[in-house]
Amino acid sequence: MAEEEGSATEVVALRHKFQDLISALKRSSESTLDASNCFCQDFCQVLMHHGCQWKPDEDPLPLLEMYTVAIMCCAEASPFLSPECEHVTDVLEKLSWSCLNLLLSFSEQIPGALWEEFQSSVKVAGMAMGLAEAD
Repeated sequence: MAEEEGSATEVVALRHKFQDLISALKRSSESTLDASNCFCQDFCQVLMHHGCQWKPDEDPLPLLEMYTVAIMCCAEASPFLSPECEHVTDVLEKLSWSCLNLLLSFSEQIPGALWEEFQSSVKVAGMAMGLAEAD
């Protein structure tokens, strides 16, 4: 129970940090390319900091929650990111591969609500980034 509360607290903190990054991206007076580079760098630092707290071998669910929040952050930030920024593509590829590797490591079924939230985040991100069409 305490572990679940810790996970929930971390997810809320992660959402706040990502919202701060998105707000900074939107307010930036730098060029779109420079602001995108800064966003990607900061995004990766936040993700690494939070990701290092979890032990996916013991319990992969908090990491899946983290990836779900990260995917939604990318979707929300995408209209403000420069298509010329190569880091955007790199971040998305690495996030996708990390998430896929985590999903492949699951030995048990993912709880329904978390799985639905994850699927929804992928669909929303795909639509926001022009990678998928609405149903």
